[in-house]
Amino acid sequence: MGLPLLITINLLGGTKKIVGTSSLVFNRSIASISEILEFLQKNAVAPKILDINNIIIAINGIESSALSGNNTIVETGDVITIVSVVHGGI
Repeated sequence: MGLPLLITINLLGGTKKIVGTSSLVFNRSIASISEILEFLQKNAVAPKILDINNIIIAINGIESSALSGNNTIVETGDVITIVSVVHGGI
């Protein structure tokens, strides 16, 4: 038997608090960032607070916007990290 075909999603900062855990496992071997965001929204303890336009998604250390954005495909073994953007101001 081989290894399970899962995608692990690491959550940092405010995203970790909103979702309620530091990581999630998506029971798929391949998925787009859009599908992962839908999964994240469904699993958040505070989904109304989760602003998918205010997060940074890195795949293997590369920001998804430098790849194909929400159409980026991830696979088992890729490291997905999602962190909320913190804004400051006066």
